[in-house]
Amino acid sequence: MTGSTILDLTRQALMLVLLLSLPIVVIATVTGLVVAILQAVTQVQDANLGMAVRLIAVMVALVLLSGWLGGEVLRFAQQALERMFVSSTGVF
Repeated sequence: MTGSTILDLTRQALMLVLLLSLPIVVIATVTGLVVAILQAVTQVQDANLGMAVRLIAVMVALVLLSGWLGGEVLRFAQQALERMFVSSTGVF
């Protein structure tokens, strides 16, 4: 396995982490903003309310997106292992 292969796999892994974490971060941010606006309008100043709603939204998103997230990680792992075996043995 050459250095360029390792760097390429590392770059792909970091891009995959960014891609997979993006929906969860966006959902948490939007939920936090909506709850903060509602709390400002209604003058409710409870910090636990915002955290609880955000936590529930993130958990629902994780459940709904788990199939896609797992599929992407599995696809990357298969490609990485194929590249490792091909580069180390020359045959696959």
